[in-house]
Amino acid sequence: MSIIENTIIENTLLITLNNPEKRNSMIPGFHDELQESIKMAEENKDIYSIVITGAGGFFCAGGDLNSLQTRRTMTEDERYKSLNNLNGSIKSIYNCSKPVIAAVEGGAAGAGVSLAMVCDIVVMSENTFLSLAYVKIGLSPDGAATKFLADTMPRQLLSEMAMLGGKIESSRLFQIGAVNVLSQKGKAKDDALEICKNFANLPKNSISRIKKLTQSAYANTFDNQMKLETDFMVISQGDKESIEGIDAFLEKRSSNFKKLR
Repeated sequence: MSIIENTIIENTLLITLNNPEKRNSMIPGFHDELQESIKMAEENKDIYSIVITGAGGFFCAGGDLNSLQTRRTMTEDERYKSLNNLNGSIKSIYNCSKPVIAAVEGGAAGAGVSLAMVCDIVVMSENTFLSLAYVKIGLSPDGAATKFLADTMPRQLLSEMAMLGGKIESSRLFQIGAVNVLSQKGKAKDDALEICKNFANLPKNSISRIKKLTQSAYANTFDNQMKLETDFMVISQGDKESIEGIDAFLEKRSSNFKKLR
């Protein structure tokens, strides 16, 4: 049985983390399969968006503790190599030109938080949680978890999550804007797929540029971000997507971006 299951629903790739007995933890082979799924979606012109969810009512428990136990005997170089598997998965989602949505049921812990928060849009059901409990086993966060969370919450809440290792409920995350949609229990995947319908007739090149702008905006200086926006606008104004969009507006008709994919 595959660790990762792929299902194409209309123009969305639904990626299901499929190891419910271990709460979809990142067992050996997890990252290879996940990265291959993201690559396939990136290369398939008929896939417009991606949803990542977990089987069995839980999103992802992060690193497999049995695997982590063996790392104490590794050299530092071997540990770097192992962690680069996780980093590769996070980067593959971050660098994907298509929108990626996390549909979180139950909760996400450890590197599962990184996997959820690297996504462009996060849907969580009620009474679910995020947990950075690394401190409880003498570790510190990885997978860029602190970076993604710092972009969405005050430092004091991030400190609470990371230093105390407690669970932060989805309702609290929704209130501060770290979560886009708060769903009814069991409905996160459905709500995520509903969001994906918006991408059916939106311009893919424009979305790709917007994704890069939103990623760079938090760290860029004013001048660098303005330069990047200007560069993208210059490219966009000569793109067939803007030709279609502007013509449709002037002709008082609906844009048809789908024909340009």
